[in-house]
Amino acid sequence: MAQDCCRCPEGLVPLLDRRVIVATRCGEISGFLRAIGETFLEVAETDPRLELTVIPCEHICHIRPAQL
Repeated sequence: MAQDCCRCPEGLVPLLDRRVIVATRCGEISGFLRAIGETFLEVAETDPRLELTVIPCEHICHIRPAQL
């Protein structure tokens, strides 16, 4: 994983309410992308229970759609 993580990428609107994998310096978070803010993303995690996670943009390395 890259040590210098990128800012929130533009063009995430098509991924709203879809399953995504967000890679951070600390690992990966998978769930449904619920909101995109100027400085954060909100992901509704599905494992082990439904939990809303706020991820600061400076911690995000990359985001990709999850494979079903």
